[in-house]
Amino acid sequence: MEQKQSIADIAGRLEGPFKHLVLGQVDEYCAYLVRIEGNYLFHRHEKDEMYLVLEGEMDVEYADGTSVTLGPQEAVTVQAGVKHRSRSAEGALVLMFKARDLFAE
Repeated sequence: MEQKQSIADIAGRLEGPFKHLVLGQVDEYCAYLVRIEGNYLFHRHEKDEMYLVLEGEMDVEYADGTSVTLGPQEAVTVQAGVKHRSRSAEGALVLMFKARDLFAE
């Protein structure tokens, strides 16, 4: 039997901005925590990914110049193949859902 996990405890173990820790896996997808601070690089994936903000505020910016601002308890799914980046001026704790083999480097 799997044991429950504390998001607060896992968040405390994050090593820095844009470093993730996997909470769990469902089939080929992972749920993981990440702290977003500053700007990430523009990138794209072969499969969809979802951002769910737990704390703070962040933007998902698209290469076409549009963006979506997310606050606590707000989410957005970025479709496969769409060039985007995440950014946060003040920092945000985010739960992400992404195929386990699609982590951008």
